[in-house]
Amino acid sequence: MRRSYRLDVRLAVVVTVMSALTLIGTGMILSMEFTRGQFDIEERGLSAQIEEWAGSLRRNPDGTVVFAPPLQPSSEIDPPYTGLLSGTRPVYGYTVMDAAGTVLDRSAANAPAGRPRSAEPEPVLLSGATLDGTGPVLIAELYVPEFGVWLRLARSRSDVAALANTFFAQSLEELGWAALIMLIVVVITAVSIVRVSLRGLRRVAAQAERITFDNLGHQRLAGSSAPAEVQPLIAAVNHALDSIRAGAVAQRDFSIHAAHELRTPLADLRLRLESLASDPDRDAAMQDIDAMARLIEQLLQIARLDGSTAFSLQSLHLGETVAQVLQEAAPRLVSAGWLLEADGLDSPVQIIGNPTLIALILRNLLDNVRKHTPVGSLVKVSIFNDGTLLFADTGPGLPQRFPRSGFARFVRGNDDARSGSGLGLSICETAMRRMRGSFSLEPTLSGAAFRLIFSLAPSSPDETKLSGSEIL
Repeated sequence: MRRSYRLDVRLAVVVTVMSALTLIGTGMILSMEFTRGQFDIEERGLSAQIEEWAGSLRRNPDGTVVFAPPLQPSSEIDPPYTGLLSGTRPVYGYTVMDAAGTVLDRSAANAPAGRPRSAEPEPVLLSGATLDGTGPVLIAELYVPEFGVWLRLARSRSDVAALANTFFAQSLEELGWAALIMLIVVVITAVSIVRVSLRGLRRVAAQAERITFDNLGHQRLAGSSAPAEVQPLIAAVNHALDSIRAGAVAQRDFSIHAAHELRTPLADLRLRLESLASDPDRDAAMQDIDAMARLIEQLLQIARLDGSTAFSLQSLHLGETVAQVLQEAAPRLVSAGWLLEADGLDSPVQIIGNPTLIALILRNLLDNVRKHTPVGSLVKVSIFNDGTLLFADTGPGLPQRFPRSGFARFVRGNDDARSGSGLGLSICETAMRRMRGSFSLEPTLSGAAFRLIFSLAPSSPDETKLSGSEIL
């Protein structure tokens, strides 16, 4: 299965890559533009350079003119640019000549050859070779009248890589940290914008988590605060919920109508069988009719629990409510030979519940005892101060493969269809869920035990009066 991704992380990666590519692309464009116009840049730079270097001419006491050139940078790229840039820094060459063309002073490399031209107050630019025979070089020539000499400064025209490297070295030195900080700010800003933009979508996700089968009739996704891109998805989900709701209502109505229609003929059939003499076939038919009657009754209970039947919750004395149900439902069980023991009925435990649903749960559990445990088994009902009710019996217990919770419908503990329909425990769990409680199978060494956990009622008298509008 394909792994899901986080939109903010993906956007951060995309923004980082795009920003890096933009910076690289900008550098390449600047490099091409810089290389294309490098001769104009060289001419301007060389003219400014020779005017600056002219101030380094000196006259010795013996009258000779010497030139003390400023310290030039090393021809190698300095750290931290080593490895990032290729090539060397540009190196200037120079000569100092008199009017006869005699070289009074010269550099070790790139010294320009040729004779000086007319004495001009402004630098003169021309092309030529070096004294070493290399070239071509760009030469700037300037007459210095106070010394009566010409200063000639040269630089190789083919030194494009060195010029570009110098440009980028200076750019990185001055703008590198600014570009890095700008990239970090762009990524953080983009991620923050995405997180803020997705707040509405997170609200929709929280709404979806609150939708259950019990509130399917009135709970839908409100997508007004979600991005416009997910509005079609929200509308589709709401439409699907409407379809599910319509199907559930149709299924519930069918179950209710079918159960009601079957009740009368089953009752008539039972009366006719009871008028016949007892024999094995008649007794087996009576058992089948009883099983069908229980199934019909449980289908009605399921339909009411799954439907829109109103079960108002209120503050109840758990012990009194359980005692009333046992007084009505237990005599038949006890008269048939089973034993019943109740503990904690006098405990002052106030819970939030519904008397009809509590009676429904206890009747289903007692019916399971009658169907699945031998005569003489002990049934014990215990109430604890934390709002827990424990229903246990000493029968054979449930099979090991039987679920501990989340009881599915029509799942039986054995393959005998006459012993039950597999709806009783599912009804108990659904009823507890409607009362905001939980229903689960309790581990025991023998027999079966079920734990019912109710929500405790608030201690304040004003808060215990829950209105009938609190309906699940």
